[in-house]
Amino acid sequence: MRPERIYEFAGHSLDLGRGRLQRGKEDVALRPKSLALLAYLLENPGRVLDKEELIAAVWPTSIVTDDSLSQCLKDIRGALGAAAEGFIRTVPRRGYIVDAENIQSRSRLPARQSEKPSIAVLPFRPLASDREHYWFAEGLTEDIATALTRSRQLTVISPLSRSAEPAASANEAAEALGVRYAVDGSVRLAGERLRVSARLVDVLSGTILWADRFDRYLSDVFAIQDEITGATVRHLELELLPEDRRALQLSRTENMEAYTYYRHGWQLARHWSKEYLLVARRMFMQAVELDPAFARAHSAAALCDCFLLEWLAGSETPQSILALADKALALDPSLAEAHVTRGLAFQRLGRLEEGRAAYSKALAIDPTCYEARLFAGFLARMEGEHEIAKAHFFEAAQLRPDDYLGPYFVLGEVDLATSEKLVWAQLTLELAERAAVLQPENPAPLSRGAVALVHLGRLPEAFAWTRRALVLDPDDPVTCCNTACIYSMAGDQETAMRYLEVYVRQSSEDMIGLIRHDRTLDGIRSHPDYEALVTTGWRPRFLERAKEETAIRL
Repeated sequence: MRPERIYEFAGHSLDLGRGRLQRGKEDVALRPKSLALLAYLLENPGRVLDKEELIAAVWPTSIVTDDSLSQCLKDIRGALGAAAEGFIRTVPRRGYIVDAENIQSRSRLPARQSEKPSIAVLPFRPLASDREHYWFAEGLTEDIATALTRSRQLTVISPLSRSAEPAASANEAAEALGVRYAVDGSVRLAGERLRVSARLVDVLSGTILWADRFDRYLSDVFAIQDEITGATVRHLELELLPEDRRALQLSRTENMEAYTYYRHGWQLARHWSKEYLLVARRMFMQAVELDPAFARAHSAAALCDCFLLEWLAGSETPQSILALADKALALDPSLAEAHVTRGLAFQRLGRLEEGRAAYSKALAIDPTCYEARLFAGFLARMEGEHEIAKAHFFEAAQLRPDDYLGPYFVLGEVDLATSEKLVWAQLTLELAERAAVLQPENPAPLSRGAVALVHLGRLPEAFAWTRRALVLDPDDPVTCCNTACIYSMAGDQETAMRYLEVYVRQSSEDMIGLIRHDRTLDGIRSHPDYEALVTTGWRPRFLERAKEETAIRL
């Protein structure tokens, strides 16, 4: 499966995934062949398309006359109406052209396919203008989604939008995700008082199945979550087993200060940069200090250590990660994230079968565990199992449709020569660009977005993004690795090798194993020093070099 494109033009939108043309919010009827022709025109703007090309694209297995093409164009112009007059222009004796400047497009992941009823837990809206309350609204959304996931009769999606753009309506957001039901609501905090409004909507009929408002104390937040979850399960005539309810209780804390540190920590951790992960870890450990029985805080700290160790050359060890994970599992054996951290620790210790089993255990407990999908994908990539890796990364991308990491890792598993590569590159770029605007101090979205730009053939922009990322942190391993990939794809072997050297000097054997199977580095595998560089025995020579010798100028 691949991301789907949505085109907006002349007051209309065309959703290619759903084959749906709309004027504003109203559907516009168009025959299948006319719709296919419109789609092809929108996918190829700014150049003259002759009749032969258009006929071959729309009628690839049929023999038709120019009249068929003319009739489809007439249908399209009639359907679009006066607002789109001149949008599709005829170029005498040459063909037709659509003005690229009048088209905007965006990507969207296709809806998850499942026989079970699907539900989106949409971001609860903080009513106060103070953005300090966003942490609480985000936590409420995630916790309700986690609780509903415990019902194996539901497919649950929880997009946490950090976009600066205004939020779409609940129905529009749920429809875009391809789900049948949606839960959404609002939150207001005033001192120790809490007001939560929530509702359950049948997206297909537009019917509100249930709605309620809760005026409680802040300490009652978990009771409110339980009531929202219970009402949702009850109205959908589903079941939440007693053991699942008990598991949710084990993962909680009655200390609201500890919960506050925990939720703030997750707000920071998902920036995926070293500085934010370190601060997030301190917040998680503060939550542990306030409530030593808070299992989720233990596992969250261990997850930070996993990302720091694997991506950012941190000083953490597999043994220390195992110790934190074991503490979390002693408190709550059903905590999927803790099993993920054990998997990474086992993997780093060379115990690959135990690592694979730990990831499988995490996904058996919670198939929507994002981190389990990522790390299981990394292990599959390291072993050269690209189809398995791609499947895990695709699931991760669907679980967090606002996060650029999932599409970025899918991009690394797609064959370089396919059109699918361009589609995933475009989605990665759109999400990375949004993250870079919201996190201007973070090099990670810049360097990963730069890789997508190379795949899209936009080299000057890719180099500009890379320069910005290196200015922010010239020694960041992720940035250096991505820069090596960019120069490899651009055909500059020497520069790619220099950046790869900086990466190798800081990286674990696991991460070096990953680059051995990274297809974006295919351009430097023929370099005479490549094999030596990625061989463990040669790494000490790099460690002996003075830091200034590895300073690289673009």
